Amino acid sequence: MPQPASKHPTDHPTDHTQTPIIPSKDTFFVNGGIPLCLRASASTSRRKFLAMAGLTAVGAMAGSTGVRAALFSTMSDKPVPGIPHAWVQAKGTDVLRYANYIQSLNLRNVTPRMVLAPHFKTRGRTSNTLPPKSQWKSIANTLKVVDKMVVKMGSPLREITSAYRSPRYNRAVGGKSRSYHMQNLALDLKFKGVSAYHAQYVAKQLRKQGVFKGGVGRYPSFTHIDTRGTNVSW
Repeated sequence: MPQPASKHPTDHPTDHTQTPIIPSKDTFFVNGGIPLCLRASASTSRRKFLAMAGLTAVGAMAGSTGVRAALFSTMSDKPVPGIPHAWVQAKGTDVLRYANYIQSLNLRNVTPRMVLAPHFKTRGRTSNTLPPKSQWKSIANTLKVVDKMVVKMGSPLREITSAYRSPRYNRAVGGKSRSYHMQNLALDLKFKGVSAYHAQYVAKQLRKQGVFKGGVGRYPSFTHIDTRGTNVSW
């Protein structure tokens, strides 16, 4: 059931004393979480998709959604450093395709593993999922903002605590009914050696400089960034 409108256009509950949306009780449903250093197994499928066949399939698609799906179906599913084979076994080769897309953005300070890790969280019996293929590209601008934040602060990204949330998982964690996490436009972030207050300040500076238009939210333990297209702060 949609929540009543608040005077604060936030993506999270406005009561800053509440427990963060993704607290430590969230768990990884694959082997209890995979170490950062673990890389994809050499036995991971290396199936190749012929470019010409992919283009032919795209040409046969009439709608824009069909074209997008065809383009992503030809995306590489080769192993990506840091992506565990257990993740691929759990959710299929789209894990590698999405990781390869993130890798193609050439981010200097954000790894594919950091981006994908939140998609393997679970709350109770509800597990998160990968975003729909039609939303894969939606996260690109937000990730580029984070990349610039790391450079400006001189402090590395420690963790993306929340990225895309499926509608079911969003309800399980108490997210807002119109959360931008469900559109794959939002990230909740923690940086090494930098307070959430300072990270929010830097994000607002970049926004003021025209780097992006979107939401910036500060919470006790993390900073929310999204690229919704309109500027809001909380």
